Amino acid sequence: MSAQALAAGGAPVQAPAIESRDRAPLQRLGAVALCALAGGSLIYLSFNAGGYFPTAPALVAFVLCQALLVRTLLAERPFEGFSRTLAVPLAALTLYGAWQLASTLWSHATARALDEFDDTLLYALALALSGSVRLTLTRLRVLTRIVALALVAVCLAGLLSRVLPHLWPTASDFFVDRLNYPLTYWNGVGMVAAVAVILGVHLSADPDEPRSVRVLAAGALPAVGATLLFTFSRGALAAAVLGVVAYCLLTRLHTLPATLLAVAAPIAIALHSAWDATLLASKDPTSAGAISQGHHVAAVIAGCTVGALVLRAALLLLDRRIGTLGAVLAPPSLRVRAGIGAGAAAIVVVVALALGAAGAVHREYNDFLKVQLHSHLSNTRERLTEPSNDGRTPLWEVALKVYRSDKLHGTGAGTYQQFYARYRNERAYVTDAHSLYLQALAELGLVGLVLIVTVIGGLLVGLGTRIRGPGRALYAALFAVVLASALHQGIDWDWQMPAVTLPVFILGGLALARVRDGRVGMRGLFAPRSVVALGWLVIAVTPVLVGISYARLQNAGKALAQNNCVAAKRDALSSLSLLAERPESYAIIGVCDLRQGFASAAISAMAQAVHYEPNSWEDEYWLAIARAGAGVDPFGALHRAIALNPLEPMLKDAELKLRAGGPTHWESLAVPLSQSALTSGKIAIASL
Repeated sequence: MSAQALAAGGAPVQAPAIESRDRAPLQRLGAVALCALAGGSLIYLSFNAGGYFPTAPALVAFVLCQALLVRTLLAERPFEGFSRTLAVPLAALTLYGAWQLASTLWSHATARALDEFDDTLLYALALALSGSVRLTLTRLRVLTRIVALALVAVCLAGLLSRVLPHLWPTASDFFVDRLNYPLTYWNGVGMVAAVAVILGVHLSADPDEPRSVRVLAAGALPAVGATLLFTFSRGALAAAVLGVVAYCLLTRLHTLPATLLAVAAPIAIALHSAWDATLLASKDPTSAGAISQGHHVAAVIAGCTVGALVLRAALLLLDRRIGTLGAVLAPPSLRVRAGIGAGAAAIVVVVALALGAAGAVHREYNDFLKVQLHSHLSNTRERLTEPSNDGRTPLWEVALKVYRSDKLHGTGAGTYQQFYARYRNERAYVTDAHSLYLQALAELGLVGLVLIVTVIGGLLVGLGTRIRGPGRALYAALFAVVLASALHQGIDWDWQMPAVTLPVFILGGLALARVRDGRVGMRGLFAPRSVVALGWLVIAVTPVLVGISYARLQNAGKALAQNNCVAAKRDALSSLSLLAERPESYAIIGVCDLRQGFASAAISAMAQAVHYEPNSWEDEYWLAIARAGAGVDPFGALHRAIALNPLEPMLKDAELKLRAGGPTHWESLAVPLSQSALTSGKIAIASL
């Protein structure tokens, strides 16, 4: 393969670059800043609800914009890392974000689209920033260590909050039977742990890593494994296993046997101890009995950590011995290895069929398709052996129904929640379809699905093509991480939790960047530096407006919950001053106007909310209540709300009550109905 082909996206090579010596310190500083920014961003997002709410990812996106601005102004060739391999996912991700913004033309739900675009912009900026740096295996290894370290730190914080709550106390909101701290969502914590497991196995096995890193990575695995178990997330557990298996099959490292031998027993003991601590998986994991069990689990995990450290350090000698074997020094040809693998696979299939695997798979598949929730389980651990889909199939069916209503461009970014209320066949409320691909199909149509599949597929293909070159183990690990993430994205809402998804783009960007091959990289500037820098400032405006506006909206919601209408209206108006299209802000103002006796003003505020979110049953209901408060016929708005959410009993109950009298009766019911709506748990402004 020629040097030109390598630079275009082939396997990376290590070659001296043609660089001026006076630029070397600045380049080293930039590499350090990239690693610090990656680790810091992941930790910050993790401890801010995983980045689920727009404010946290907006701040990180703003910081990334500033980093790109500085790189544009100071780097000799700011985008010298861009390659054709990187261009595919980066271009697709950019178009995906643009399509989200364009969807406001037909959805008329601008605020929802901007909130969704907030995450996409973050991922695109991360991919562009890490991909703008010229690739060396040393840089990629360091970045991988930093990302792994950040994820392990998040896992340790979550584990400590469960086994030693007096040492790491958390709010009562986190006291559930499944570990959800610090991301607030157990499956999100599970995927953070799953990625940490995959990277941990790699760092411990890769002979190109320093011995200290290999030993420390092994020592972290028992604690990370226990964290994963305490989430009781079947999807994350499966993703971790799949990722590790894929890594082992792709690497062909002679160090894998010693690595697995060193960590298998410590991980198994740690998991067994965590499994037996039943009180830590109860609704009150901070009871006296649970704390006692937590102390025991903490002691066992600490012992397992020490054991893994000692075993891995000792078995480094075994790595050397295995490395001298003839089969390692002169491995069989690819044809022989393929034949052996095919034969082994055939034996496994035959044995499995003989043991009745086909029937078992069929039964498990049928059970999975059943809508089966886990509220009946007496013990959280039982869910790990149940094949049910945990209520996901109705969510996926609604996504397909929404898609059929507009197949080309969908209903608009962020609108799944609105249309779910219209098409659902159960009374539960959800925000996301629990599948990136089906939600993209519903909200953004075939165009959106093609773009998001191109993003994920581009990363996988790009990493896959580089596995056969230098740094095989490293690229196999990153491929395994992206593969595990891509599959889990299909059954959960990882995309909406940047703490879970951002590592894919941070690592993927640098991994697919142009290699340092001794050739001058592209300057990458289509305009003068000042113009490009100004462009980054302009792009940074969007996350700033979205983030600050949403933060003030949250403050307004909290003030409303405290019956402080003065503060609620002030913060809602402040939110609108930055993003005038937020319907929730108008709804909060309208509720306060109604409470204060200004029913006519409430009608105007609620009408604005409906204008900016025309498919929201909540806004139509608020408009109906406001009209009732002013003694004006509320039934037109109420009937539209019922049409948008036909299964909601609160709406039909309100209609029955309002039908019982005339304008004076309507006025007397307005405030009680609004208060009942706020306390129902079904209204967005009550849960900001």
